[in-house]
Amino acid sequence: MRLLFVSGAGILPEQRVARWQMVSQLYASLGRAMQALGHQVYFYVHPEAMHEDLPKAATWCQPDHGHFGYVLESFAPDFVFCWNGWSPGDRITTAMAASVNAKMIFSEQGWFPQKTKLYFDMTGTNARCGTRFSQFSKLDTAAREKFLIARAGYIQESQIGHLFDGATFHIQPPDMSLPVFVPLQDERDLNIVQDSPFRTMDEFVGYLAQKLPGMTLRVRPHPKYPDPKLSPRPGVVIDNPKKPMFQSLSECGLVMGINSTTLLESALLGKTVISFGESLATGTGLLCDLRPGDDINLSSLAIDIQTAEAVLAVLLEKQMPRTDLSNPVKVMQSALFRDMRRFVRKPSLHGWM
Repeated sequence: MRLLFVSGAGILPEQRVARWQMVSQLYASLGRAMQALGHQVYFYVHPEAMHEDLPKAATWCQPDHGHFGYVLESFAPDFVFCWNGWSPGDRITTAMAASVNAKMIFSEQGWFPQKTKLYFDMTGTNARCGTRFSQFSKLDTAAREKFLIARAGYIQESQIGHLFDGATFHIQPPDMSLPVFVPLQDERDLNIVQDSPFRTMDEFVGYLAQKLPGMTLRVRPHPKYPDPKLSPRPGVVIDNPKKPMFQSLSECGLVMGINSTTLLESALLGKTVISFGESLATGTGLLCDLRPGDDINLSSLAIDIQTAEAVLAVLLEKQMPRTDLSNPVKVMQSALFRDMRRFVRKPSLHGWM
């Protein structure tokens, strides 16, 4: 296979292109593993997104798409990798790749936990992920055991076994005697800019306070957006940022958010979760999907545990530890490699397929 990794091409200045150095480093690791498996790799990288791990002889350094067509024609990739996929620059990358029949593979940070994992998807990321509105088969005994082992591993890695049961999985019904946990997000994030019905966190909290009078909302600002400028409201309590997030989550009887990764983690930990934004789990049955204007009938909320297990099992399998990217054996065993094998069944594609 011929794989082209794109990092930062066409990124706008306000998108802080230097952050894409992390993407370049991750792609450099994956590229090394793919090369070890017999595949050809090349990189197209914004100058400010350059990382020392990138092989200079196999990297085209360019801030925009001025030479992207030439690289596509010369290298003729089977797959083109890019991060997220929804910025203006990413959409140019996608359109140009489609013009030469190269298949896109999008990547983003994972969920369980986010800081050490990432995932790949051939449809998109976040609200454009291939999991959205998908149907998932009920887990058989072996698959359920594998799911429970993976879930226990996440709880152990996150060091929260003293707060949540790592051995068994069940969905707790809403407990209205406890506060509602409300994880807020960074208003600059694409999840909010493009996939949220609320433009600001203050608007979101105000909506919940109006819909749920008399209830306590424990609001947790995002660590990268610590001052969302919330108006004082009865029943709204700002969570202490020095208190571990999972400690606060364990003390609440329900979770409400927009499309934060914390919603997925909360579901994996057995909480009933209401989501008001578009996400990769929308329409799967893992979360209670509501929109502004919908009635919030807390007494009727119910998540089917078999559905939840099936969705979470796929998400756990879909993500990949960052430390595995440079390991050829781990890459071959990954959901990414499996999906690539399913997509390419052409005699002209060689390597470890």
